[in-house]
Amino acid sequence: MIQSAENRKRLRVFLEGLFIYTWLTNLAQTDAYFSVYVLCAAAGVLCLCGNYRHASELSSGTRAWLLVWGGVFSLAVVLANYPLFSPITALMSLFNAGCTFLGGMAVGYHCLAFLARRLPLASDPAPRNRPGRVFLGVFAAVALIDLMYLYFAAYPGTLTRDSISTLEQIAAGDYNNTMPFWHTMTVRVFFQLGMGLFDDANQAAALFHTFQIFFLAACFAYGVTTLYQAGVPKPFLAGVFCVYALMPYNIAYSVTMWKDVLFAGAALLFVTALFRVLRGIGAERRNLAVLALGGIGFSLWRTNGWYAFLVTTLVMAFVLGKRCPKMVRIMAVIVLACWVLLNPLLNVLGVEGTDLIEAFSVPFQQLARVISEDRPLTQEENDLLSQAFLMERVKELYDPNTVDPIKFQAFRHDNRDYVERNLGQYAALYLRLGLKYPGDYLKAWIDETKGYWNGGYDYWIYSKEVDMNDLGIVYVGGDSFVSRIYDAWFRYLEKPAILQPLYSIGLHVWVLAACAVLLAVKRRREALLTLPPLVIAAGLWLGSPVYAEFRYAYPIFLCLPLILGAALFGPDFEAGFGQNRGKPE
Repeated sequence: MIQSAENRKRLRVFLEGLFIYTWLTNLAQTDAYFSVYVLCAAAGVLCLCGNYRHASELSSGTRAWLLVWGGVFSLAVVLANYPLFSPITALMSLFNAGCTFLGGMAVGYHCLAFLARRLPLASDPAPRNRPGRVFLGVFAAVALIDLMYLYFAAYPGTLTRDSISTLEQIAAGDYNNTMPFWHTMTVRVFFQLGMGLFDDANQAAALFHTFQIFFLAACFAYGVTTLYQAGVPKPFLAGVFCVYALMPYNIAYSVTMWKDVLFAGAALLFVTALFRVLRGIGAERRNLAVLALGGIGFSLWRTNGWYAFLVTTLVMAFVLGKRCPKMVRIMAVIVLACWVLLNPLLNVLGVEGTDLIEAFSVPFQQLARVISEDRPLTQEENDLLSQAFLMERVKELYDPNTVDPIKFQAFRHDNRDYVERNLGQYAALYLRLGLKYPGDYLKAWIDETKGYWNGGYDYWIYSKEVDMNDLGIVYVGGDSFVSRIYDAWFRYLEKPAILQPLYSIGLHVWVLAACAVLLAVKRRREALLTLPPLVIAAGLWLGSPVYAEFRYAYPIFLCLPLILGAALFGPDFEAGFGQNRGKPE
């Protein structure tokens, strides 16, 4: 009987390994980063072998949740690669899709099962009594690297069309909320200060970027110092420091005038302060003050930030309302105050709201897919769509990966008022066409959002330029020795396929979701740390105008190192909620 059970276990392991191999080979022609799939498959096989004799160590409930995770992970990969299994009605395509799904499920399950048996790893028991030195050291190193890049390689910083639009609003005094108003006001403070001090637009732009460098350096230093105080081993701390200080996108974004950069820093600030409160690290008042600052920036510096913070606050109130009422009250006050700043106050100031088609990018793209596929429409449906779109232009311009051609060239901006007055009719039309052509809607959604939930795609991440403008700002970064060093460093870290996982939005989202699942099944309160970046990711699944825009997911890249440290390494004692780890700061 024992020998029979052992043979069945070996057969199951062999079949699961075979499915993982099938998963990888069926994905060989993917348009995503294949290296990410190779990494996941290798991890899956190693964890499968590691789990060989230890499956019974997990409870049935935990195994069920991990199987659900494995199924979701695998379904995402299969859906994102649907062209590889077309036509799905063909028997062989259906068979390949089924085998691929089972292989991906094995990868997802065994990776998390392997970790679930071992986590949390022990924190370093040695006392950590020098947080101030760590903070100053990290802050100085990051700031120096970024300041050298700004003043010797990319002066006065990167200003794309969005950045120039922000500065044009400041120059004209005519504001809208397409570029978030409060981010524009933040830029205005430093740009006008620079103009007053130097009377030079280049130096004014550089002054804002200098502020942004110091802000990000402080956020990074705060995160690394917090992990240091939490007892995270020093090799992991060194890795987190290298990511924050040396990854090209962090260096390039520190000198880029985008809403996403300050927003991502605020997200890291908020999540780090929340971690300190949950673990009882440092002085409570200081932690709550930083949490409030991070929450305000998180709510105001990007249009969808307030909604993400609202969701986070509601969940926090439900989970922690009785255990940490002071923190929940602070978050509730921030939600209310920021709503006033974003709605009644902007109305009083006459600031226009977000562009309609920008807010409904995915629904517009799904409607455009139906039009471009020449699906049969009733006369009423055709008339209503014709009021919103130039129908023939939609068929010519439709790009499955971005709504921009539809937004800028096929949407009837001259008829915007009609569309806005009849939103109810368009909502009914959207639902009706979705029921008639669900396949088109699903494909349109996949193609428009897959970069945020699949393995990663070759898409631009950052630039080094100043867009044409009438403000007197010109790029003078030059070709100095320092500039060549940075350019070589960027190329060295971008080109190898082995480093593609470091740039994969989807992989980072998978790891973030895996941390959430592991922390939840372990009943660790640090699971709440994953909520803000996951809500940001979910927002991209619902409304991204571009399928793999790295800067939209930048908060995930900044928050994940800290969350990963929290998930991998637990406290060296069972602390009560809000209890300090050591001496107050």
